[in-house]
Amino acid sequence: MTLVDRDVAVAAALGAFGEDEGVVYVDREVREAGNVSLGETSRQTRGPSLLVFCDQAPGANWMHPCAYALVDLGSGDVLSLVPSDRPPSFGRLPDTWVVAADPNGLADLASP
Repeated sequence: MTLVDRDVAVAAALGAFGEDEGVVYVDREVREAGNVSLGETSRQTRGPSLLVFCDQAPGANWMHPCAYALVDLGSGDVLSLVPSDRPPSFGRLPDTWVVAADPNGLADLASP
């Protein structure tokens, strides 16, 4: 497992979602080229990328609006943006996930 620096991951996440769009989480674990799951769908990537999740209604019970982004690790380009209604997993996210933005202090899936 390859992890990127927290600051690199947060910058990538904020490039995909603004700080006022909800609670933004990013997984520091690099997704290598291949099939990457984004909620209920998946996308093919050609190179290393990061998975970003934005909870657009933090504090509400699931299923509610949220979105996923896949960000190219080299360029910072958003490769895919996918609306969804469910988190990457129910309950706490793995320790590789960090909070990139929490405008109202409602992050509850990962540590700041």
